[in-house]
Amino acid sequence: MFTNYALINKKYKKLSLLVKNKAGRSDTGRIIFRTNSSLRVKIKKIKINYSLRYLRLGTVASFSLIPFKNKLVSLILFNNGAACYYLTTENHILFSFMYSTTLKKLRKIKIKSLYFMLCYIKKLSFVSVLELTPGRGAQYVRSPGVKSRIINFDKIQHSCLLQLPSGTKKIFSYYSYAVLSSISMAPHKKFFNGKAGYWKIYGKKPLVRGVAMNPVDHPHGGRGKSIKYPRTPWGKTTKFK
Repeated sequence: MFTNYALINKKYKKLSLLVKNKAGRSDTGRIIFRTNSSLRVKIKKIKINYSLRYLRLGTVASFSLIPFKNKLVSLILFNNGAACYYLTTENHILFSFMYSTTLKKLRKIKIKSLYFMLCYIKKLSFVSVLELTPGRGAQYVRSPGVKSRIINFDKIQHSCLLQLPSGTKKIFSYYSYAVLSSISMAPHKKFFNGKAGYWKIYGKKPLVRGVAMNPVDHPHGGRGKSIKYPRTPWGKTTKFK
């Protein structure tokens, strides 16, 4: 597992995009949600590839951290000249190989940073980044520190029964691709920040009642009730009255 987060490299420019945050605003620019604001730090949006079906041999070149999602992604450079970001698993090591194989016996494989079909994986093994149907891309088990387990195979219907991290059991296709081991950054769930302005960085302001304000700040403010119906902070009647 990649634990030294201080050695994370910069973003790959061709796969990252600086997007302007328009939280709480409509298409015209009007404020709709007063408690949603723009992020305090400008971040580059990384395009993650969830489908590695057409790619073969690749090398893990660097790691990048998506700060507000707490996801660790690895930059993979392939032998055909392609480059993409992919979710980092516990078996990813810097400058290691990542490739797809069709070997039926996985006991001979020493490098476990592989992605291949579910029909080639042993029963009761842990997998992540799952496809529901072949060719659609990974849709399940993508959060940091999660993993699912293969319970049973049905060779007649070409399906596979897996247990998801929530405990529910779901049927996947026999030919869907998956990655061995779990997603990295498992201690992410135990992290708790008691800082007062923690959610301010995420673009969320604290919600304060209008009754608790002064008359200057909100129509509901002050001791006396001078209004008949509830109103918005801008003085318009609300609740369809």
